[in-house]
Amino acid sequence: MSKIEKHNINDLLNDDKFIIWVTSNFKTNNHFWMNFKSELDTEDLKKFDNATLILSKLKTLNIDDSKSVKSEAFIKQQYINLLEASNKIKSSKLKVLRPSNFLKYAAAVILLISIATMYFTSTKNTTSFAEHLTKTEYNNTDILIQTSTYEYFKISEDTNSKWLLKNGVLVNVNSETINFISTDNLISNKNDDAFKIIVPKGKKYALTLIDGTAIELNSNSTISFNNSTISKQRKVDLSGEAFFDVAHNKKRPFIVQSSDLKIEVLGTEFNVSNYENDGYTSTTLINGSINVSNPHGENQKIKPGTQAKLYHNQNKIIVQNVNVQNEVSWTMNRMIFENEKLENIVTRLDNWYNVSFILKDEKIKQFRFTGTLKKENELIHFLQMLKYTEGISYKIIENKVELFFN
Repeated sequence: MSKIEKHNINDLLNDDKFIIWVTSNFKTNNHFWMNFKSELDTEDLKKFDNATLILSKLKTLNIDDSKSVKSEAFIKQQYINLLEASNKIKSSKLKVLRPSNFLKYAAAVILLISIATMYFTSTKNTTSFAEHLTKTEYNNTDILIQTSTYEYFKISEDTNSKWLLKNGVLVNVNSETINFISTDNLISNKNDDAFKIIVPKGKKYALTLIDGTAIELNSNSTISFNNSTISKQRKVDLSGEAFFDVAHNKKRPFIVQSSDLKIEVLGTEFNVSNYENDGYTSTTLINGSINVSNPHGENQKIKPGTQAKLYHNQNKIIVQNVNVQNEVSWTMNRMIFENEKLENIVTRLDNWYNVSFILKDEKIKQFRFTGTLKKENELIHFLQMLKYTEGISYKIIENKVELFFN
């Protein structure tokens, strides 16, 4: 390997000297490889470091070769683990090298490469949601994933799966989050598979989009998106509430369409709330900058620490300073309110505890409160507080809560 320009990561993985250097904890021929590395440009240095990472990860797996040969499923899983770690393996283009008997981890590389190639070229080895999640009918009690074929799959407490889709997207899903991860085998187009995540009342869920954008969904929320990496815009549709940490990409703006409010960003952190009962859509900026617009094309740019609010069926965007901590406290299972009317508080509790409040007296709606509620405290804790501090009685009938004066 005389000139790195003529080689790539695959050649490094096929180079016995390189494999020995990595598997010897960088002791054998270290002087040679350090000099070799020092002469690389930025792009080739990334290839070099990535090849080192792949072999290092294999080394930490402590793979028993005899076991690996017998277990195709085991090898596939290790390959997926490596994809999660590096996101750079070009498995379908890797060459099969001739292993030396003493190169235990080089043998493991061969097995992973051959299985990975088969994984992408053989239809019978392509996996889908149906093979890893429980198919179900639409319901409002489970966290659901709707696929582009309009099938629903349930996220359970014991869900914990990883697999590769036929387009090269790595899916990692458990009871708390689903991650869509790009690999170098990704086959992308503008009409990539669309997905919808549906979170019922009383639950939260998180996801990471293929571009690295992290989203946390509050209860009673729905988000729709696709996995395209080549569309001019990255766009999601939101109903409910979510916190966004958008991966920066100046060439592909990130668009959130939430009811009649459109939010455009390049990369930043912000909260969006759009519950039907509230009668408005709002977005609160944590840092960076965002541009908001209404259906008539009127737009405003807002700064960190401010909130833009658009009441439904109205055109004016209202921008005001807010306490950011209060607006995003739900992400930490807290509800913070300052001098807020009870009728507004119970609307949020409705989503939190999956109940419906009935306020029997107009005066009750006007009571104002300042304080913090913790989600781990049961609903009865809040109701007892109302009873002993404000004299407001309550009655619970199934999932309905009546508030009244005796």
